[in-house]
Amino acid sequence: MPIETKDFIQADLQLPNYENELSKADSQIESIKYKLEIIIYKKNINDKLHDLLYEQTCKVLDYVGKLSNPAFEIEDLLEEMYNIKFKHTPELAKKLWLDHYEHIHHPYNLLKNRCYKILTDLDKEYVRINKIYPPNWKI
Repeated sequence: MPIETKDFIQADLQLPNYENELSKADSQIESIKYKLEIIIYKKNINDKLHDLLYEQTCKVLDYVGKLSNPAFEIEDLLEEMYNIKFKHTPELAKKLWLDHYEHIHHPYNLLKNRCYKILTDLDKEYVRINKIYPPNWKI
């Protein structure tokens, strides 16, 4: 039986509500995806377009990453809360803690993964058209 959010410890973790910021980031991601779809359709990717979309995507990725920092900062507190409440069932404590922690990170991870998908698709299209890796591919 899957764990539901009602099973999580109800505590004020003092996490900021970034719903508006995440919505703006999502809109930016959709805009970048649309630009990439046009490039793929027209088969006109070049260094300039690649760099432009790459930079735009990385900016959104960085932005979402910064928004997720408060969620990372409560990891130890959350783990401790579950270990105290379920001290006689450590396996359950760990399961609930990890599920709760993943639930908190989910909106950020979703957007980060979309950014990584764009970066992957962007590079893939560059290689498909140009038969070489993009100039920024190597570290």
